[in-house]
Amino acid sequence: MDTVAFKAGDAILTEGAEGNSAYLIVSGSVEVSVRHGSTPKILATLNAGEVFGEIALLDGRPRTAEALALSDCELMIIDRRDFVPLVKSQPDIALKIIEVLCARLRRTSEQVEDVIFLDLPGRLAKTLLRLAEHAKSSAQGRKVAITQKEIGQIIGMSRESTNKQLREWEERRWVRLERGGIVVVTPEKLVEIAAGDTFDGN
Repeated sequence: MDTVAFKAGDAILTEGAEGNSAYLIVSGSVEVSVRHGSTPKILATLNAGEVFGEIALLDGRPRTAEALALSDCELMIIDRRDFVPLVKSQPDIALKIIEVLCARLRRTSEQVEDVIFLDLPGRLAKTLLRLAEHAKSSAQGRKVAITQKEIGQIIGMSRESTNKQLREWEERRWVRLERGGIVVVTPEKLVEIAAGDTFDGN
């Protein structure tokens, strides 16, 4: 496998482009999204150790999403020409790929369920908690490096509505808004909101 580097803001994959490889993130973070007209819909934010582009690796067809480097990234490229013979000679690798695809399918099913069953605060709380799992922990909480516009795109909420909800939570000291990110201060409160509980503001 070859190693390539991308700078923050670089386009890695373009939706609809020909694809014959997958990428393993060695370092950095990558945003995966699809477009509806001119508006992107963020599907996932991936970090070191995660794989993307695996669909084109398996079927050799055009890309189903686009990928953007959120930070300086080092990636390993897995080319289909090398991958197919490898899978034929080592079937255990195919099982690992199936596990990756199943995990993505489960995540997609969960997102659909969230849209159907959770209100906007619930979706926002659940998304913040999921992103915070990969964030660095400190005495002040876990900072999620994401803009309000980006997290709004993930959950289908406008930036204005996202900001309003986050400001309410900041007043209650459940989160803290900082330049370039959101700090989860009281995750247990967000867990309750994600579970569908309501609050009277106390």
